[in-house]
Amino acid sequence: MPDPLVLYAKDGHIATITLNRPDVLNAVSNDMALELDEAIEKVKRDGEVWVVILAGNGKSFCSGYDLKGITSGRITKGAAPAVDRQGHIGWSALRFWEIEKPTIAAIRGHAVGGGLCLALACDIRIAAPDARFAATFTKRGLVPDSGATFFLIQSVGYAKACEMSFLAEQIDAQEALRLGIVNKVIGDLAVEKAAMDTAQKMLLQSPIAVRLAKRALRRGMEAEATRAVEYELYLNGVTAKTNDIIEGAKAFVEKRPPKWTGA
Repeated sequence: MPDPLVLYAKDGHIATITLNRPDVLNAVSNDMALELDEAIEKVKRDGEVWVVILAGNGKSFCSGYDLKGITSGRITKGAAPAVDRQGHIGWSALRFWEIEKPTIAAIRGHAVGGGLCLALACDIRIAAPDARFAATFTKRGLVPDSGATFFLIQSVGYAKACEMSFLAEQIDAQEALRLGIVNKVIGDLAVEKAAMDTAQKMLLQSPIAVRLAKRALRRGMEAEATRAVEYELYLNGVTAKTNDIIEGAKAFVEKRPPKWTGA
């Protein structure tokens, strides 16, 4: 029996969801997104869960969508956007954002593309010194996806969101801290422990008050986030009809610079 793609553990009132494809830096396949959605629903239904931690197994938090799906035939030129809201990292990020309980991301290594958005979907983000962040979508022939057009602007503002989206450059943990992408950078790699310590501090507060505080801070933002993901998927339905999206994925898999044609 294959290992689960997403691990779920509960310690008292704290639930930890762990992305579990360490051999591919926790790149999210469609099957993994479905398992992540199941874990999110479990958190939402369990009244004994007061705080949620999201982490990645191995060296990285999440390297984004598994682009090998584009070159292996699972996604083909002209494919329709993921409007059914199932098995897509963008909808998974939005579902995580919509959890009413406080959420904490424990980030080491890569948090790029959709992985960056999963991190930004969390209320508090704690990074290891080796954490690296990037909105790599345009480098792969895609429009910023997985809620990036909403999450990035909320975190870093419009101008920096444009820079990160247009240049697709990687930034380190200290720069991410300066920009507000993460709340803190710890001095070692024990991000899960730091996240658990933060969660334990939250348990000292009234769980109802914390949950309602989150609701107050988020008031009016959920509808905006949903519209952003819907429009991203619409635009990536356009990019799916181009040669560039296939070239971007092939270049990534073949570890070479892409040869864009603009068509």
